[in-house]
Amino acid sequence: MDFLKLLRSLEEFLYELCTWFLFFPRTLYRVVVRPRQMAQYVHTELTQKLENQFDDAISPPMFLMLAVLVAHGVELLMHQQVTGTGQLSRTLFGNEEGLLLYRSITFAVWPLICSVHLLRRRQRPITRESLRGPFFVQCYLTAPFAVALSTSMVFVRLPGELSTQAGIVVSVLSLLWYAVVQARWLKMTLQRSWLNTVLSMAWVLLLGIVINSLIGWALLAT
Repeated sequence: MDFLKLLRSLEEFLYELCTWFLFFPRTLYRVVVRPRQMAQYVHTELTQKLENQFDDAISPPMFLMLAVLVAHGVELLMHQQVTGTGQLSRTLFGNEEGLLLYRSITFAVWPLICSVHLLRRRQRPITRESLRGPFFVQCYLTAPFAVALSTSMVFVRLPGELSTQAGIVVSVLSLLWYAVVQARWLKMTLQRSWLNTVLSMAWVLLLGIVINSLIGWALLAT
């Protein structure tokens, strides 16, 4: 019986893994081209039964983790894997699981900050349930930024002026796309002036950069 359960678990895992090859690029395209519709899609799906949610896409947190995994795959193909300099960073970056977990958390910082900021501005209590909707939306919106930014950093580290310039251009474009998408989403959800919205967007991005910079500094210093 245990062997049969193991086979069924492997069967489900294999099926889920294969569906990722279909739904990841499809979901990525939908988020990049129609971010506002995908934000509404999240709210609609969260009203469905748990087993029926995101049936034609990848769930937002998993989508963000897969985006980090795809970027890591590009890094491995280019032989540009990150190595730590301090004792703690060497321990963390010394295995694939630790590196992927670290990167997933660093990119998840922005969805968490933006979700908390939204709830505070709307004067709603911050609970697991109230965070779920905006956090899931933000995971969708952050995933393309994670892929583009991580991949651009690989090209920046490659030798040669052309690859460095290409990496810088891609990183700037990805940051601009992310800023515009965040501003439009905050404008739609907060219903404030554009000046107020831009200030909120700048605060969210800046706070995320500061937190991730402090985490990186702590790892390198250690």
